[in-house]
Amino acid sequence: MSVVHRAVWGRGQLLVLVGSDGHVLRSDDGGQRWERTQTPVRQELAAVAGAGQALIAAGHRGTLLSSLDAGRRWADVRCSAEADLRGVALRDDGEAIAVGRGGTVLRSRDHGRTWEAGPSLGTLCLEAAAIDAEGRFLALALEGELAALQGGTWTRHKVPGRSPRALCARGGLVAVGDGDGRVHTSRDGGASWESHPTGSGSALHALWLGADGLVVAAGDGGLVAVSEDGGRTWTRPPLLSKQPRYGVWSDDQGAIWCAGIGPAFRSTDGGKSFAKVPVQAGDAPLEGPWRKVPVRGKFRGLWVAGPGRVVLVGDGGSIAQTHDGGQTWARSTEEDAGSLIAVWGSGETMLAVGGGFAQIRSEDGGHRWIEVTGRPSGASVHGQGARRAFAILDGVVCRLGAEGLRWIELAAPREPRLRAVWAGPAQLAVAVGGGGAVVRTVDDGATWEAVESGSTRDLEAVWGRGDELFAVGGLTLSDVLGSRDGGATWDVLAVVSGGLRSIWGDDEGTLWACGRDGALLRSTDGGGTWRGEASGTWGTLFDVRGDGAEMWALGESILLRRVPGEAREPREAREPPLPEDAPLLEPVG
Repeated sequence: MSVVHRAVWGRGQLLVLVGSDGHVLRSDDGGQRWERTQTPVRQELAAVAGAGQALIAAGHRGTLLSSLDAGRRWADVRCSAEADLRGVALRDDGEAIAVGRGGTVLRSRDHGRTWEAGPSLGTLCLEAAAIDAEGRFLALALEGELAALQGGTWTRHKVPGRSPRALCARGGLVAVGDGDGRVHTSRDGGASWESHPTGSGSALHALWLGADGLVVAAGDGGLVAVSEDGGRTWTRPPLLSKQPRYGVWSDDQGAIWCAGIGPAFRSTDGGKSFAKVPVQAGDAPLEGPWRKVPVRGKFRGLWVAGPGRVVLVGDGGSIAQTHDGGQTWARSTEEDAGSLIAVWGSGETMLAVGGGFAQIRSEDGGHRWIEVTGRPSGASVHGQGARRAFAILDGVVCRLGAEGLRWIELAAPREPRLRAVWAGPAQLAVAVGGGGAVVRTVDDGATWEAVESGSTRDLEAVWGRGDELFAVGGLTLSDVLGSRDGGATWDVLAVVSGGLRSIWGDDEGTLWACGRDGALLRSTDGGGTWRGEASGTWGTLFDVRGDGAEMWALGESILLRRVPGEAREPREAREPPLPEDAPLLEPVG
C-alpha cells in the first residue's frame, strides 16, 4: 500500500511532507533528496504548519507533534483531545491553533510544546486552519462556516458551496475550496464571497495562495488547477495520476508541489506543467551501520547460515544464496513450491515453507531440493539439529517426520490461528498467533498446552535462547513479550508503536526486531526499551537474523547487512545527525 501524504509545508529549500502511519518526510535541498524523519507515533498526520525553526503536525485521535529544529526531531505532545485533528496554524510569535472533529479547538502559546482547550465551535467538523492578514486564526467547517478567532471569541460567517474542506489565506485574501471543485474568495474576512469553478467537479482538498495572484488547488481524481489572477480563472495541466491530491504548496519562484497518494507532483514553471517526483519507500538515504546489499527478486524469508553466508527464499519458489556477504549470488527456482515465506537451516540441512502445496528440503546446503509433503500456506519453520523441526502450515503446528519427507500435523490448539513457531532445546517448542495466543509443548509435540501471554495482539514471531523466550506482534502498536521459564509464563516487556514482524537475539544479549514502515529496532536491556536504526526503507521488513556480530534484515525489495565498525559518515550537507540511540519507535503506555 502506498504512503498517503496528507499535507506539505515548505520554506525556501526546506520541504516537509506528513501523512499516513506517522510519516514525516523531509528535504532540505528543494526536493532532490528525501529522508524519513523519526517520529514516535503511527497515527495518520493530516496537517503541518511552521514558523521559523518550529513545526507542528496534527493528526488522528488528538495526535500533536512538535519540532523546534526545522523538522529534524519530533516530540509527541500530549493533549486532552481525542478527536481527529484536521488543521493546524502557527504564528511567528509562537501562538498556534489546532482544530478537528466535534468542534475541537486547541491553543498553544509556546510553538506547540504545550496545549490547552480553546474556545469551542460546538459540534462542527473543523477541516482546516489558517492565519489571516491581521494575525487572526481561521477555522473552516465542513458544514459551510468560516470562523475567525479574535482574543477568545469566534466570529462566524457562512461560506457558499457544498462541503468546503480547503482553506488558505495570504495578504487580504481568503480562499476556500469546496466539494464541487469551486473556489470561493473573500477580501473582507468572509463577510462576502466571489465564487469561481476550477473546471472540474471533483472535491478540493488543498489550496495554496502564492505570490502575484497565484492560487493552486488540488483534489480528487488527481485534480490540480492553477489560477494566476487570484482565483477568477483557472487552467488545468494534464493529469499525471488519478489518485487524490491532499496537499499543495508553492514558493515565490515558480515551484509548486502537490502531494497525495503515490508520487508527488512538482512544477518549476508556475504550474504550466507538472512532473512526478518519487518520494516513496526506498528513497530515504541509509546512514549508519546498515548497508544495502544488491540482490534481484522479491524475497520473503531469510536465514543466516554463517558469517557472510545467507539464504533467501521468495516468490515463484526462488532461492538465492551468498557465501561472500552478498558480493555474488547463486540462484535456483523450485516452481512447485510456489511463493516461499520462511527458511531455516542446520549445517547442510535446510527447510523452506510457503504458499505452495509443496514444502521443500535440502541436504546439501541448498544446491538440490526435494519435496516435503504437508499442508500448503507455510508461514514459519524452525528446528534444532538436522532432523528435529517444526513448521506452521495453514495455521497448524506440524513436525518433520523422521524420514524428513513429510510434515505431520500435531494436536496443538488451532484457534486462534497460529503464525510462528520456535523449537527449543530438549523437547521444548512454542508457537504464537492471533489474539495473543501462545501454545507450548515439553514432549516434542505429543501434547500441547495453551499459555496465558498477557497480550491480545496478533503475535507474529517468537524466538528464544534456552529457557529465555521473546515474542512480538501487533498492528499499530506491538507488544514485546518475554519469558524466562521456557514459555510457561510471560510478561509484557514493552509496547512500541508500529507493527513488528520478526525478533532475533545474539549471544551478547542484544535483541533485534523489525516490521512495518521500515521499523528496525535494537534492545540492549532484555527487551524493556528499544532504539531505532535507519533502515533506508518505509516498506515492511519481514525478517531480521544474525550470526555473531553480523546482522541481516530482509524487506520489500531490500536486503540490509550490518557489520559493526562500518558506520557511514553523514552527508556534509546535513545538519548534525540524531544521536545514535535516538528512538524510532518510542515505548508507549
